[in-house]
This record gives sequence, C-alpha cells and structure tokens, in this order.
Amino acid sequence: MRKIISLDMGDTLLAFKPRRYELIHEILKDHGYSFSLEHVYKKYVKTLAKHHFPDKHGVNPFDVRDFLYELGLNPRNEELVKEISKVGRGEEVDVYEDALEFLEYARREGYSLVLVSNSTPRGKEVFEKLGLKKYFDLTVFSFEVGLVKPNPKIFSLVTQKLGKPLFHVGDIYEMDVKGAKNAGIPAVLLNRFGFYREGVKSLRDLEKFEIQK
Repeated sequence: MRKIISLDMGDTLLAFKPRRYELIHEILKDHGYSFSLEHVYKKYVKTLAKHHFPDKHGVNPFDVRDFLYELGLNPRNEELVKEISKVGRGEEVDVYEDALEFLEYARREGYSLVLVSNSTPRGKEVFEKLGLKKYFDLTVFSFEVGLVKPNPKIFSLVTQKLGKPLFHVGDIYEMDVKGAKNAGIPAVLLNRFGFYREGVKSLRDLEKFEIQK
C-alpha cells in the first residue's frame, strides 16, 4: 500500500520573510494599538480562512476591513485600510533545516510526498528554484487549481490523483488542519511559533505520528 504524506509550503518547508502579518503588526503599533503578534496572527488567518476560492493572485483574498472588524477596530478607518492594503509578501526566502531533513528521510524510507499549497506563481517558482520539486510525486498549487485551503476539495484532488494521504502537515490550523480533516484526511499542526496550544514544533517531531521504517 502506498504511503503518502501531504505537506504545506509556507512556514512548513519555506520561510518567506518578512511575514505579512508581522508587517501589519508593525503598522498597528505605529497607530498606537498594542495587540500582541499572536493576536494579530490569529485574526489575520481567521480573515483569510473565510475564503475557499482564490483571488486574482491565486491565494486567499484578504479583506482588510473584515480584518479590522475582527480586531475590534473601525473598518472605516481609511488611513489604516490604505496602509495595510499596501502590505505585500516577503521577498526573502529560506528553506527550514528540519524541512530538508524530513524530505530526505521521507524519500529514503519510501514515502510518497505531496505538496498542497495556497500559492502564487512566484511561490511555485521559488519552490522549484530551491530544488524542492524533486522530492514530490505531486504538487497542488492553489493558483493552478482554483481552490484554496481550507476548501476540502483541494485536498480531495490529492486523493483522486494519488491516493489518500496518511496525514497532512501544515502551519495554519484554520486552513491546513480544518481543510484536511473536512476532506477525511488526518492532520498534524506544525506550531513553529507557539501561536497555538497544540501541534509539533518541528518536522523532526513527526515520528510521534507513526512515521516509521
């Protein structure tokens, strides 16, 4: 029986820095708001996870006014809306050390790997340029399939094309865990930054989830 593991890309395999929510956090601080980074992150991903279909860039639409509403701020604060709307995604990209270790281990032990990523075309380009494509039997990018996590249909594409994964690993509970589980796939939360009260801190910890020889 084929052993398949599904993986997210951003902040699971790759770190895109600076992170968008970090820049937004700085803007809010400049405007006198003392929200913690964790609080801003939670409201940011909650806003993104309301959408199951991509925007013109191929990723989850980000409604700034809805985000401000989630924070309890005035969504009609035009100055703040304008500033936050200009925030893009980080240009600096690094591969996590534990990600390379895990990919090498999984392939060595005979696992089939699948990537399921909410990604722009640039994300795919970076993924391939960094040499990660060689580890994967299948890649599913949101901008190519017209679906974004947490839409369970993006995970169902994997089952249809390759078979049902043992589990999916990703860093956003609202998208990766909920989306995979709604598609009938077990999920492991990668909690690198301690924003959640569950999950694993590193891909090195996946042995706890029965990755064995």
